[in-house]
Amino acid sequence: SLNWLHELWYVNGIKVVPNNVGEFLSPLALAIWIMEDGGKVNKSLKLNTNSFTYSECLFLSKVLLDNFDLKSSVQSAGVKNQYIIYILNESINDLRKIVLPYIHSSMKYKLYN
Repeated sequence: SLNWLHELWYVNGIKVVPNNVGEFLSPLALAIWIMEDGGKVNKSLKLNTNSFTYSECLFLSKVLLDNFDLKSSVQSAGVKNQYIIYILNESINDLRKIVLPYIHSSMKYKLYN
């Protein structure tokens, strides 16, 4: 049963970032996140985190730094109370090394200029 995963991510019907997300964010999980919710933006990469609060996005940004030494920033998505995480250009080469073995060939464009 995978119900426990659903219970971690949904509290009272609201999607949240679990406090222990860092335990689950492996290189493979990061690659899946990028393939699902990532997008190329100039020389950086954005992760669409629109459904999370600003503080949750800051927490996810810290997890990226702690787990993978990836520098990122949290910015407005252009809609009130919606935010996006940007992996900074200075961390893109490191990101590639971490996730490319897991990225499907049709999604590799997200990691290159």
